[in-house]
Amino acid sequence: MQTLTGLLQIAERKEKGPATTFDRVHLLLAFLTIGDSGMIGRGALAAQSELGEGAIRTMIKKLREEGYADAIASGCFLTPAGRRVYGSVRKKISLIVPIQDSRLGVGSAQAAVVVRGAAKAVRYGIEQRDSAIRAGAAGTTTYVIRSGKFTIPGGSADCERDFPDRVWLELRSKLKARNGDAVIVCGALQETLARAGALAAALTLL
Repeated sequence: MQTLTGLLQIAERKEKGPATTFDRVHLLLAFLTIGDSGMIGRGALAAQSELGEGAIRTMIKKLREEGYADAIASGCFLTPAGRRVYGSVRKKISLIVPIQDSRLGVGSAQAAVVVRGAAKAVRYGIEQRDSAIRAGAAGTTTYVIRSGKFTIPGGSADCERDFPDRVWLELRSKLKARNGDAVIVCGALQETLARAGALAAALTLL
């Protein structure tokens, strides 16, 4: 049965010919974008994943060969096997949502994601920050939901009290985070990089 691990290995598998220009974060971001959309054209997928259409063609070819996706003239879509993997990933990783004009992090564009039940896996957020930076982001802050509050491990036990900002209401309404969840806010120069950084950070908690 296809799994998230098997999906990510597609990006790491070396084959003859030119090296691929995407990594496992780009692959997962494209895969989730296809699943979120139902069906999406190659051009739109390239724009949303910040990859060239050549890289997208290679990625879709690999996804088709492994049975995760298929394509017709009007666009690409997930197969039943791909939908199963998509569903299992979405049980752990929420939709990545844009955050507007927040003072919580660095970067002119910010995005946030919830990793369900991942609070115990968060130490001080350094691993998430470093992974996001490698994906092209400027940085991240990782929060843990405890007793209904946004907390920072080793720091604030109530971020809404200590750092007043309207963004907390936005995070609550968009993400629906629950006790025991981890919330990652990622900043970058562009929204696509913020989304990739947020996803890269989320992967460290799975």
